[in-house]
Amino acid sequence: MSFLEIIYVILLIALFSFLVLKVRFFKLPGIKRKYVLLALYLKIIAGFGLTLLYTQYYTDRSEADIFKYFDDSKIMHEALKEQPADYFQMLLGINNDNSYFDENYYTKMNHWYREYETVTYNDSHTIIRVNAFFRMFSFGFFQVHNLFMIFLAFLGLVALFRVFHTYFKGRPYELYFAVFLIPSLLFWSSGALKESILIFGLGLFLYAIQQLIFIGFSIIRLLAAILGGVLLFYTKMYVLAVFIPVLAANLWVIFSNNKRALLKYSLTLFFFIDIVVVLGYFFPEYNIFSLLVGKQHDFIGLALHEQAGSFIKPFELQANFASFAVFAPLALINTLFRPFFGDISSPLLILPLLENIVLILMIVLAIVFPLKGRKNNRIIYFCFFFSLLLFILLGLTTPVLGALVRYRIPGLPFFVIGLLMLIDTKRILAIFQKKPNKSASND
Repeated sequence: MSFLEIIYVILLIALFSFLVLKVRFFKLPGIKRKYVLLALYLKIIAGFGLTLLYTQYYTDRSEADIFKYFDDSKIMHEALKEQPADYFQMLLGINNDNSYFDENYYTKMNHWYREYETVTYNDSHTIIRVNAFFRMFSFGFFQVHNLFMIFLAFLGLVALFRVFHTYFKGRPYELYFAVFLIPSLLFWSSGALKESILIFGLGLFLYAIQQLIFIGFSIIRLLAAILGGVLLFYTKMYVLAVFIPVLAANLWVIFSNNKRALLKYSLTLFFFIDIVVVLGYFFPEYNIFSLLVGKQHDFIGLALHEQAGSFIKPFELQANFASFAVFAPLALINTLFRPFFGDISSPLLILPLLENIVLILMIVLAIVFPLKGRKNNRIIYFCFFFSLLLFILLGLTTPVLGALVRYRIPGLPFFVIGLLMLIDTKRILAIFQKKPNKSASND
């Protein structure tokens, strides 16, 4: 980094620290401000670590996710000087899909176009546009972009904490762990990657929806919900696609006195599956199962071309619901529990292995030490339906463990929150804190 970039980075960190200490939004119930600040600093450290990883481990800058979209954004930003109208048209996506923009800008980028285009939105456009926007005041310093992305993701996580904090009264630091300290979530949402925008959009969307339902309507809340939804759509559309039926089921339960929550979640899920099947029948080009099979094949081709070390045998999917349902259990295992010990082909997979061991331990604790008299089943189902559906979808279409570890992070906090709401942690602590009886001490 240059001297000017270092100064800019220091000033930004100071600004973000000030905001965390002074702005009410960052005052998390039950959590001391110093620990909120610690969560931010951990993300900043992880962000610098991510930069180091993509500099030292992935040496081809043109293929490194953290750099390639940043580099492409320079071409879009350069239009601001000579053709400002072009810049804003590209930035906002207004009348920019034509030969003029293709010849003057897009063909000069390395990642604006996918090798295989489909009817789904190309989310590479989003990260390029976000970087092009940041270039208006970043002076082209990469670490400035990195910090902006880190802070956006941090905002999303703070919003996520606020969504669930009422269900963790007396246990705020358990929620703090689930939101801020899951290693893969901490690492992969701390840099100039799509995941940072995704986490921001996810937290903002869910927080705004909750505010609209339980506090009341306001224009700001509505706009926040729309912005969060738009960011989800334009970063990882499949996350929003999984979210919609789960959110619909949650709303049904809320407006029907929280009764028979599991039944309503199940019925809603099958209703949306029926819609997907019917849609694919009448409009083959929008057959979701065909699109997912195509996505899987593209991923297989890319993995083989790049000789991915963590490549695993893909499922032989057919473009129908029955095929997806048959492979769903194995897909869930791949996403949630792999890498196994025998899968370790890179030091980068060791941390996910340890993380999976902790997840398995938590599942065992939820079975052995269940919390009795639970009153929040609606939220537990919400967390598990969203996370498990997302894990299954990813496991079906992603045959590379290294990618699975990264792609699953939007579902991880929900899965861990659901487990924590099932575990009687006070009972577990009481066992470890139990004092020896007198007879035992006399012996």
